[in-house]
Amino acid sequence: RTLKLWDVASDRELRTLSGHKHGVIAVAFSPDGRTIVSGSYDNTLKLWDVVSGQELRTLKGHTHNVEAVAFSRDGHTVISGGPDNTIRLWDVATGQEMRTFKTHTWVYVVAFSPDGRTVASGHVDKTLKLWDVRSGQELRTLSKNWVVTDSPIAFSPDGRTVVSVVSADKKGYPINRTLKLWDVATGREFRTLQRDWVDFTKLAFS
Repeated sequence: RTLKLWDVASDRELRTLSGHKHGVIAVAFSPDGRTIVSGSYDNTLKLWDVVSGQELRTLKGHTHNVEAVAFSRDGHTVISGGPDNTIRLWDVATGQEMRTFKTHTWVYVVAFSPDGRTVASGHVDKTLKLWDVRSGQELRTLSKNWVVTDSPIAFSPDGRTVVSVVSADKKGYPINRTLKLWDVATGREFRTLQRDWVDFTKLAFS
């Protein structure tokens, strides 16, 4: 139900953000670091002011948990997803829902392209999909059975590539030691990167 901000250098707690009625599942900072978005089991998103710790607004529309959140690069838009089989686009300034993308199944992770025109989503059935932000239409499916449902996905800085984590089950446990790179324009997988002993939990391009 709460978020806590910490000073990395001193390990000191800076402030506590309270307001959700149930547990918080997903959080993200705005690119300028001034705002936080949180998604919760109470089916809402909340926007928070980092400096004051005050709640700015509550975003309502999801009919189930909000399990994935992300800011656009300009910080003007938030994207969210969850088990209500929707991806929702929100205006940060007003808190208004701008668009709903209807998906085929539970949404676990979302990411904006750098130019804000495309959204990538990872789903419970291990598919990876691309969406047009303006129209809300699905552009293509990049992956079938090759995405870890609860691991991050990321766009390259030029927006031409998406990277995702591949899951292989070992006695019922996911082993997340492979990355796949996908061409956004064609949907084609063009490279696989593997580690033998370490699971991937975070993704970022330089």
